[in-house]
Amino acid sequence: MISVSPSGRWGGRVTSRPLPDARDELDAIDPVVRERLADIWWTQSATELRVATSFAVVHRSLRELGAEASLVALAERAIDDEHRHAALCLEMATRLYGHDVEPPPLLPTRQPHHREALDEDERRALYVIGQCALNETFANAYLSTAYGATKSPLARAAINELMRDEIDHSRLGWAFLATIPASKRARISDWLVPLTITNLREWHESATTHTYSYESHGIPSADAVREALGEVVRTVLIPGFAHVGLDVRALELWSRAGMPTR
Repeated sequence: MISVSPSGRWGGRVTSRPLPDARDELDAIDPVVRERLADIWWTQSATELRVATSFAVVHRSLRELGAEASLVALAERAIDDEHRHAALCLEMATRLYGHDVEPPPLLPTRQPHHREALDEDERRALYVIGQCALNETFANAYLSTAYGATKSPLARAAINELMRDEIDHSRLGWAFLATIPASKRARISDWLVPLTITNLREWHESATTHTYSYESHGIPSADAVREALGEVVRTVLIPGFAHVGLDVRALELWSRAGMPTR
């Protein structure tokens, strides 16, 4: 089992449940398709490791905000989860390539600055909301789309493993939102549109890097991803933000305007 430690070194203690034996399935895949799928999973392993770095920032932010101990603990666990995701994706790439591969190089982290935030505490809160309530909710939409379309037992097992954790990571953001004092909700409400646009733009750009779709193998088309992301804005984000007491009128207007990201 390939794994990666919480320190970022490959070969550590974090592991996923074993994937099914899929030799017959893999042997039946066209070699060109198999190579392309391996490339995608190999690249995704680097993305997952970068998300682990993001959750280290989330963990630190929650601790500095004096958040509830259960939320801080969940954020700490999420760091390990994302290292495990990176290892899982690398194992998928290894299976598809048919031989051992070196881990991909570490990707640079991209932490938003939120320069117009009122103070450091608001900046910390925005980071938690953006990474968890938004990014992880979008991640669930992507994975659900992938899971629903794939006919590959191997891909279904891997995607299901990823989804189980991403749901909890998303819930972390929503649980944190529910603890924000009423006095600060107006400020947070003003950030909903720019935060959503930033996240949605990155997901759109990520989807378009796959110029073709292998839906039956767990890689949805860009159009399918865009449709799923738009649906989650309408049916999850807007009602969810409203439920925790935020003003969603601007977000609703943006949504009805077609959700432009430029």
